Amino acid sequence: MIEIRGKNKEEILKKIESLGEHEEIYINRELDRDIVIALLENVEPSKIYIPISKYKRSSKKILKALEKIGVEVIPIKAKVGKPTNIDKIIKKYLDKKPKEIAELTGINLKTVEYHYYKLKKREKGCISSSQV
Repeated sequence: MIEIRGKNKEEILKKIESLGEHEEIYINRELDRDIVIALLENVEPSKIYIPISKYKRSSKKILKALEKIGVEVIPIKAKVGKPTNIDKIIKKYLDKKPKEIAELTGINLKTVEYHYYKLKKREKGCISSSQV
């Protein structure tokens, strides 16, 4: 599966035009007439994956038309947000209290508490399962 991501429709269209044929494709935008035409002319996919939120905003007529010509549109739960390494940072300081970690790292106390207790629980779960 190939991924096409773009901030706007024009960016998506440019990327689609430069692709070859692919069976499965992921697009991070809702499907509209221009995008579908570009996909069918350049890529000829059998399956198109889009985020659930974009699927809901896509035209029902376009979805039905794609279904009629044998192109399956599949809504998926997309990963959103920027991945962080807060878990790794807090893991280094598990021997300290959350307030101390927050002061040392500059991370918000509530964020530290969330990750701290999540890591402690995971650590505790591993110990108890290995003892059994």
